[in-house]
Amino acid sequence: MGIAQLLLWVVWAGVTRHPSKWKLWAVVLATSLAMLMENYDFPPYKGYVDAHALWHATTIPITYLCWSFIKDDAKFRTIDSVKKVK
Repeated sequence: MGIAQLLLWVVWAGVTRHPSKWKLWAVVLATSLAMLMENYDFPPYKGYVDAHALWHATTIPITYLCWSFIKDDAKFRTIDSVKKVK
């Protein structure tokens, strides 16, 4: 399901002319790499950090970037809607 969702985002990011689509591409790439850490587990490095801990750490900046894109998208669509009404 995660791969299907990422593929849908890739298709949309490929065809859109959204000004912040670079953020969407960054989220898709980072999420793909984070999914690899979740799927290909490795034991703790020197007893401290394992793949699951790194996966949790990567979700913090990914979430921030995703919400930043959502905010930009809301502004873009609002401005676009206002232009169409005038």
